[in-house]
Amino acid sequence: MTHPGAEEAREKLLVNLTPELRRDLRIRAAEHGLNMQDAASNAVTLWLATDPGSTAFEEPDTKGSKSWGVFLPPGLPGRFTQDCEARGMTKVQGMAQAITLWLSMHPSPDQRLVSQPVKRILVGNQKGGVGKTFVAAGLAQAMAESGLRVLLVDYDPQGHLTSRLQIPGLPAGGDSLLKHMLGEAEKHLARSLVALPHERFGGRLHILPASKDAFLMDAKLALLQVGRDTCLARALAPLEVEDGYDVVILDGPPNLGLAIDLAINYVQRRPGELIDHSGILIPVWSDRSSFDAYEMLSEQIGTHCRMTGAVVDQLGFVVNAYDARKGVGTRKFYDGWNELTAPGVLATLKDAVEGRESSDYQIPLLEHAPDSGQAQVMRSLAKELAA
Repeated sequence: MTHPGAEEAREKLLVNLTPELRRDLRIRAAEHGLNMQDAASNAVTLWLATDPGSTAFEEPDTKGSKSWGVFLPPGLPGRFTQDCEARGMTKVQGMAQAITLWLSMHPSPDQRLVSQPVKRILVGNQKGGVGKTFVAAGLAQAMAESGLRVLLVDYDPQGHLTSRLQIPGLPAGGDSLLKHMLGEAEKHLARSLVALPHERFGGRLHILPASKDAFLMDAKLALLQVGRDTCLARALAPLEVEDGYDVVILDGPPNLGLAIDLAINYVQRRPGELIDHSGILIPVWSDRSSFDAYEMLSEQIGTHCRMTGAVVDQLGFVVNAYDARKGVGTRKFYDGWNELTAPGVLATLKDAVEGRESSDYQIPLLEHAPDSGQAQVMRSLAKELAA
């Protein structure tokens, strides 16, 4: 969960929570037009006001709980901790009870109570080889499979996403994304989109292929005198409005240059948008270099926000290619990611042959191995992030 703005006086409560309860809380909060931290505050307040002997309380399963941080109104974390002690239970049990109670009293409405802008997700990390393309593609596939209209943008000049989906790259000098960002394009950007033909995606998953001119993006945009910070948002705005996409996902480049700065600006929180509705999803490995890379990315996000006044949410980490058999060091760094609470680990992708095969054979993961463990993780991740 993203840290609230400095103007919000809140206190952080650290507690363990199962991924299933975290996911259910996030989804239900969005359905009711609430930020997740506000829903958690309501849940704790409701729990405190309910008689401990009430039959409204269930005994939720807390097995598999992981570290989680939530920002509550001042004084509420202390009251919650004291009540847990008075009731003879751990904070893990108390929070699970509180959220389960709140969920039971706030069923899913027939439709969302508060409309939201198009969801925009940057899959980003300046470290190469951590699975940005794999995560971006798998997430987009799972969202499209669930019924959402998804635009997946190959924003990496290397074009791995484009080639892995057997899509021809846009010709150099044509109406690429860069041309639209520079205001030099002649045709509507929708003319460059390609729909994945697989039946399971129902024509809902569209790809904006890469173009080799993207290698010149930083150099070209550095010369742009007016409107540079918003040129990516302006280029994609016609697609958001006219094509009715629910989600736009960017497969980010493996660097911290100007292109990634513009992508960070694109996924900033817009007026009226819930916390964590849009933002940056960060694939990592269980190794030291991933921690170093994240520190650099987080610093760039913070600098961008300070310089522009934007609010950019970090949606969480996806630990990719994890294999506990790789040794103590791998397990130690994996535990390190799970100890981080803001943002936290949303999903773990095991190192599995299905993912490597889908890349090698250039077949979408959910088409190549729809019943694989990796495919199921992508579906769970999509369900949470679609909230």
